[in-house]
Amino acid sequence: MTLRADAPEGSRFKGYKSFFVRDLVLAAELVNYRHERWLTPEGKVIIAPLPEGVSSGFGRNLRRACLALHAEGQVTTPRLTAILNSIGVEISKRQVVRLLTTDLEQFVEEDSAVLHAGLVSAPFITVDDTGARQNRRNAFTTQIGGERFSTFRTSLSKSRLNILSILRAGHQNYVLNDEAMNWLKAQGVEPAIMTKLNTNPSAIFADQVAFLEHLARKGIDILDRQLLRPLGKAAICGAPSAIMVCSAGR
Repeated sequence: MTLRADAPEGSRFKGYKSFFVRDLVLAAELVNYRHERWLTPEGKVIIAPLPEGVSSGFGRNLRRACLALHAEGQVTTPRLTAILNSIGVEISKRQVVRLLTTDLEQFVEEDSAVLHAGLVSAPFITVDDTGARQNRRNAFTTQIGGERFSTFRTSLSKSRLNILSILRAGHQNYVLNDEAMNWLKAQGVEPAIMTKLNTNPSAIFADQVAFLEHLARKGIDILDRQLLRPLGKAAICGAPSAIMVCSAGR
């Protein structure tokens, strides 16, 4: 933007002096997406799809703003609705809630990816927890972080098993390998049980159900909670994401 100076007659032009200003523009925009429609020789109608992230009549930039203001700025949904309406976006509180709570799978995957990348790359990690309320119940929020990342998880337990589950970064697999067997040995599990579980090469189970089925086939009582608890912890310790913590806390 060029600013004109009111110079007296006879003055000589000496160029420009720059002055940079950071500003923010908030404006509502209505976009008309015109879908191409084609009729195939077979009589099928093909309609061009909407861009990724566009749904329910609202664009992805609007949703980004809602998520950022609500999650990072702690703006309540009534105030967020009022802000958007004042800018010129015609939106109801119900629709704002939908933007904040539906189709969050991609964000969950991204959050798990951040945790996994941090666990495998950070030279050290820190873990802490604090009391929290969730669904009108007392719960615990666990913080896991390092030099360049930080993640938060809220659950009803702060047990060691819960911490290990968090460190799996969304993975549900159970693994019986050398790490798991070493952990069981350190816990003083009966050698007869370890002999039944010992596998070469390592055994990987897709989820807890598959792991319990394996234990039952090996003749291990899966209803014995005192026995099942260390076995479950060992199989979780065998998963790559949790190895570092199991090793440190052995």
